[in-house]
Amino acid sequence: MEPADLPFEDIVVGNSVSFERIFTEEDVRTFAMLSGDENPLHVDESYAAGTRFKRPLVHGMLAGILCSTLVGMHLPGKRCLYVRQTLSFRNPIFVGDTLLVKGVVSEKIESTRMLSLAISITCDGIEAVEGIATVQVLL
Repeated sequence: MEPADLPFEDIVVGNSVSFERIFTEEDVRTFAMLSGDENPLHVDESYAAGTRFKRPLVHGMLAGILCSTLVGMHLPGKRCLYVRQTLSFRNPIFVGDTLLVKGVVSEKIESTRMLSLAISITCDGIEAVEGIATVQVLL
């Protein structure tokens, strides 16, 4: 998939984009290996079974990388320079959940070519992650 190539001038407050993603057990194992976060809540079924979640959770930051996918591939795409990201983890995400990732341009600053995007990640209509991405759109 090629990243979008949206010029700053064509982006307006209210523009939105969404896509879906499902994380696999392999995704979680790979993220644990790359990040070094091998907390048993994410990688040990026996341990997770003894928690209130009853099964391993997808790492919150693994879900958070979908914000990077959104701005780097969809809105604004290849002209994107990531500046800041806030994240709040509201509800658990499990392997196999179908996630809907949505971003909406909430602010546009002409003088600095900056955008703020409100990002939400939901599962079955329930918000799992929300945040604000701030990006600069390069020439």
